[in-house]
Amino acid sequence: AVGARYRFSYADFDGGFLDPGATALDQNLNATLQQLNLYAIYNLPCGFFSQFQALWTTQSNQGNTREQPGDDFWQFNVYAGYRFPQRHAEVRVGLLNIADRDYRLNPLNLYSELPRDRTLTVSVKLNF
Repeated sequence: AVGARYRFSYADFDGGFLDPGATALDQNLNATLQQLNLYAIYNLPCGFFSQFQALWTTQSNQGNTREQPGDDFWQFNVYAGYRFPQRHAEVRVGLLNIADRDYRLNPLNLYSELPRDRTLTVSVKLNF
C-alpha cells in the first residue's frame, strides 16, 4: 500500500499583552504550516511487515518582533515488524528521523511533536 496525506494550517494571533514592565505590546503574528506525509507499507502473508515514511514540513512566519524565519525539512522513518496469527500480538521496531535532522518550528501552529534526534522505537501490542 502507498499513500499520501497533506495538512495545511494557518494561525493568526492579533492581540496585545502586558510585559513585566507594564508596557503594552501590540503584536500581529501569523504562521503557515504545511506538512506532507508520504508512506509505503508492505505486508507478507506470513505476518512480517515493513513501512517507510517521508515527512516534509515547512513553516513561514510573519509579523514577529524577533526574527523567526520558520523551517523547511524532511524526516524519514522506517519500521519492520511481525504480526502473530489472528493478530493477537504485534512486535514492531522502528528508526525515526534517520537523517538526525533537528528543526525549529514556531509554536503558534499546532503540530505533533516530531523526534529531534535519531530515535529507536520498539513496541509490542497485545489483543485479547
